Amino acid sequence: MIIFDGLYSFISVILSMLSLYINNYMAKRDFEKFPFGKHILEPIVISIKSLIIAIMCLYSLVGAVKSIISGGNNLEFGLAIIYSIVSVIGCGAISLYMKVKSKALSSELIKAEFTQWFMDTALSTAVLVGFIIGIAISNTKLNFLNPYIDPFMTVAASLLCIRIPIKIFIESFKEVICVKANDEINDDIYVLVKEIEEEYKFEDSITRVSKVGRELRIEIDFVYNKDSKLKTLDQMDNVREEINDAIKHIDYKKWLNVSFTGNKKWAI
Repeated sequence: MIIFDGLYSFISVILSMLSLYINNYMAKRDFEKFPFGKHILEPIVISIKSLIIAIMCLYSLVGAVKSIISGGNNLEFGLAIIYSIVSVIGCGAISLYMKVKSKALSSELIKAEFTQWFMDTALSTAVLVGFIIGIAISNTKLNFLNPYIDPFMTVAASLLCIRIPIKIFIESFKEVICVKANDEINDDIYVLVKEIEEEYKFEDSITRVSKVGRELRIEIDFVYNKDSKLKTLDQMDNVREEINDAIKHIDYKKWLNVSFTGNKKWAI
């Protein structure tokens, strides 16, 4: 369990350094090389981090099950307790720092870091509790259970921890392949576009909304005909301003593209 906890913490440090580098790299402006921005890097990095942690949890789970089958292992509680206390304090402090930073920066990358370190804190706490239980039963009739405490804790921790990185990986991978934004945001923009479609008597409208990192990519195509009220370039810009003002409450950076066409093939 100590190896699992220590390995998790070590990997967390390496992945946090990667996140810090990517976060700083994203902050540098480089329009010529990245004309559409670097926001795609955020879900890519989160996906990689989550996948690595999930694989590590699975590896530890298999090792713990093998240990149980072979009869467990003996525990030395002295240094284990000291390690666990230091680990809980250290991981807890980093977790709290990441939580404050994630709120201040509104960054999915930092939010993922907080989740990762919170899991590490919970893991270290479970290790400490397990060792305390082991000490408590060491001089009782239940002493025969001591060799199994360590592998059983590892199994429990692996099963609890593996669910979160898998969930984060799925959500981040959806952003990499530009799956539509969540229903709340998507429906909000869709209703707005349909209202404008009716107001200007457009023939149809196509709305695409996807979230990539901390950016919301919005593409709206209006199809008009001879009955449509919109005719001039100024009116088109007014519609764009209307949409932009109406979605300011959505707390993401936005890439907004509003197009107008008389032929629906250019909108689909």
